Order: sequence, then C-alpha cells, then structure tokens
Amino acid sequence: MARQQIDVAGGAPTDLDVASVTGDRESFFLRPATWAGGASDVGQHHTPNQDAIAMAAGTDIDGRPLAVACVSDGVSTSPHSEDASALAVEAACTWLADGLRNGPSNWDVDAAMNKAFALANTSIVAASGASEPGTWACTLVVAVLRHGRVVVGSVGDSRSYWVPDAGDPVALSTDDSMAQAQIDLGVRREVAEASSGAHAITKWLGPGTQAVRPSLTSLRVDEPGWLLTCSDGLWNYASQPKAMAAALHQAIARAAAVDPSTPAWAVCGQLVEWANRLGGHDNITVTLLRLTADDED
Repeated sequence: MARQQIDVAGGAPTDLDVASVTGDRESFFLRPATWAGGASDVGQHHTPNQDAIAMAAGTDIDGRPLAVACVSDGVSTSPHSEDASALAVEAACTWLADGLRNGPSNWDVDAAMNKAFALANTSIVAASGASEPGTWACTLVVAVLRHGRVVVGSVGDSRSYWVPDAGDPVALSTDDSMAQAQIDLGVRREVAEASSGAHAITKWLGPGTQAVRPSLTSLRVDEPGWLLTCSDGLWNYASQPKAMAAALHQAIARAAAVDPSTPAWAVCGQLVEWANRLGGHDNITVTLLRLTADDED
C-alpha cells in the first residue's frame, strides 16, 4: 500500500471516502470522489519522487461537500525528504479528516489547520531521531473545504490556486522562498523566479525549523470553479494564476475528450502529462476539488 493512502472512511455524522491509490510512489492517482482527486509523478529528471499527497472527500449530514487535500514536496538537498513529505501529509490529513468527520458545528478550521501543521512537524521530528537539521525537510500546503468555505495553510513553496469558471483566478498561498522575498522587495515575479537560488525556501517542516505556523488564507465559494494545490514541479510551468488557469482548462478539455464525466483525478493526470511534456524537470504533484457555489451561511 502506498504511504499516501490514508484511511478516512466514513461513520456518522459525516461520510468521508478513502482516497484510494492507483500506482506506486513514483507515479500514482488518488480518487476519493469524482469531484476530488490527485496525481503525482516522478517526472523526467528527478528521482525518487519526493512529493506526497493525502486526501479525503465526502459530505456532511446535509449533503454538503467536505474535503481535505494535502501536498508536500521534499527538499531536494534533504536525504530523507521523501520520508518527511509522506509523514507530513499523513499527519495533517488524519487530523483534519477527523475534525471534518467528528468536529462540532462550530469547529474552528483555522485553529485545526495550525494544529495540523504542528502535528506534521512533530511526526517528522520524532521519526528523524537525532538527525541533523535539514536532513528531514519538506514543504506542506493544505486545503480544507467545509460549509462552503475554503481554508488554505502553507509552509514552503507548494501552492494553492482558485480557478473559477468565470472571473479571475487567484493564488491562495504565498511562498516562503527567496524568490518571494525578492518579489516583496519589488522585483518582477518572472525575474525573481528565474534568479539563482529562487527556490530556496525560508520556512519548512522538520528538525531545525524555526517556525511551523502556516500562512492562512480563506475563501468563500460563491461560484463554481476548481481548487488546485500543487508542488513546484507543476507551477514551475505556470506560476501566474492566469497561466495556471489556462493549463487547467486545457487539461479539463483533454480529460473530457476521454471521459465526459471529467473526474477530478483524470484532470490531474492531464496536468501531470502536460508538465512532463514541458520537460518534467521536477517531481509533479497536483490535487483538484471541483466546487460549486454554496448558498448557505
């Protein structure tokens, strides 16, 4: 069983489906629901696959969608990065899926997100034993959907985007990276992200980290669209939200040509193939949630 599979199966008061795995660590899909899915691939030049994902998706007692999607990218210079990333998504998804399933009506998603990142970090540090700082290091981005509200937490440079069917796409996360530090100082994004050391991250999970509190962003889903989380193996080829939206729309069209029901995992697979066609210079990982407008408070 691939480590990215996590048992989050149902039970009252909510029904969350298992994110079943097809494939192995080098290349696999997650299929928790038709409207929720993920895919990961080692790419063309960077082995082993140091990315990891975990997902859960289902409905509450009123039939409203619930989901958690976690993406982690192991730091390339870290010798145990693939272990760190797997531990991070497992710990975060387990905690948040339990909250979605069993939390009270006033469950505080923001507080739960902070706890999820702390648990992810604790899990990695415990597994690392007396290892040197930086030997078990990874990023983590997590998206939670509950009651029509999306909360995104991130540490490092894995990302989340909201791509509505109409209107402008937006980035829901901000990188903890040297490139983002340059952007904050006024350097154009395309210049900063092409500079030497652009992908060096300033926050991570694992021994030696100084901060595990994630940056949080929230979004009320008031129109249909796609919630995407990914590692830099995908966004390297489409950093700006409009570029990512264009890639996503192309992937949707390709997936629909094969299966008109267009399951989310199939669209993820098309995005992975697209990144591989462009060179696949890093491991490629993406999750998608197909969301509709929530009319309730």
